[in-house]
Amino acid sequence: MTAAVMTDRARRAGIVGAIACTTIFALTVGLSFPLLSLVLEDQGTSEAAIGVNAAMTPLGIMIASPFYPRLIERFGSWQVAIGSLLLSALLILSLGLTRSFGAFLVLRLMLGMADVGIFIVSETWINQLARPETRGRVVGIYATGLSVGFGAGPFTLALIGFQGFAPFAVGAACCLLAVGVVLAVRAQVPDVSDEAPVSPLGFLRRAPTLLAAICVYAFWEGAMLSLFPVFGLAAGLTVAVATSALSVAFLGNTVLQIPIGWLSDRTSRRQVMVLCALLTALGALLLPGLPDRLPLFLGVLFVFGATAGGIYTMAMSELGDRFSGSDLVAGNAAFAIAFGLGGMLGGPITGAAMQLTGNGGFAGVLALIFAAMAALAYLRRRRG
Repeated sequence: MTAAVMTDRARRAGIVGAIACTTIFALTVGLSFPLLSLVLEDQGTSEAAIGVNAAMTPLGIMIASPFYPRLIERFGSWQVAIGSLLLSALLILSLGLTRSFGAFLVLRLMLGMADVGIFIVSETWINQLARPETRGRVVGIYATGLSVGFGAGPFTLALIGFQGFAPFAVGAACCLLAVGVVLAVRAQVPDVSDEAPVSPLGFLRRAPTLLAAICVYAFWEGAMLSLFPVFGLAAGLTVAVATSALSVAFLGNTVLQIPIGWLSDRTSRRQVMVLCALLTALGALLLPGLPDRLPLFLGVLFVFGATAGGIYTMAMSELGDRFSGSDLVAGNAAFAIAFGLGGMLGGPITGAAMQLTGNGGFAGVLALIFAAMAALAYLRRRRG
């Protein structure tokens, strides 16, 4: 069914299903990144090596993303979503059966190649189904769902610990639950399988600022999920407090994405993007001096997570404003490539900075890239 002929009820059902699927799946991602980092850290692995290991997932995203538009055109979007979820579950279970650094590298690469299909499909569904006048709010709800999942992952880890097979089993179970959601809303999702696929690589010229925004957000996410627990431990926090503090950053994203989207519906998506980037850079600069003042530290993390996520929300909303159909599928695949690049760089660069300069390296790298993003979004506000 095409989005143009859907009833409002079917639109809402499709949007709710896509958001529910990615929220559940995001818990798996939010659980696995800090879980694997803590497993490696417990084995005495260096921060830089942890960052390199974490980079395998976004590298897999980059490798696989260009192929998904053609897969969706050939097999259909809901079949691709189910296949990706089932493969992700199998790979997560496999990760739980080994503690080998080399095996982690290979399995995390494959996991990234599977994971990205979920996000390309779900984000295409949401932008196809959302109406232009409310797209910012709909995307804000989607980003809120992602944040709920990402934030629940570290919180779940704080409850069950990182030892043993149990956290890996929880991650795989979430993938299987998401399969049930996709099957339940199959009739309400838009079909773009009959449209000719468009190359994602062309979006480097068509929407460079949006791709940069996704790359910067992924850099932040990769750094936070893989190295914030290490940052917290070095600052004197316990494992439970450090992982819970990471959840607070994603809680801020959860609470404030809908207001950020609402604001962009009434003002300018690009202006909101610039503001979010500037506030995130400021938050990064404040973090190293605050861990011994825990309430203030958590408050800054709350806003820090919200404004970082706001950049992603603005980029996705603007993509939906400007493109549709197979162009939108290709745009989301291009977003996935940008996300993979940012995520691949976030862990190693931040880990290397921490190894060279201590915890200040964590904050300095993030402040620099968000300040650069604010400048780029402002300078190219009329050119895309």
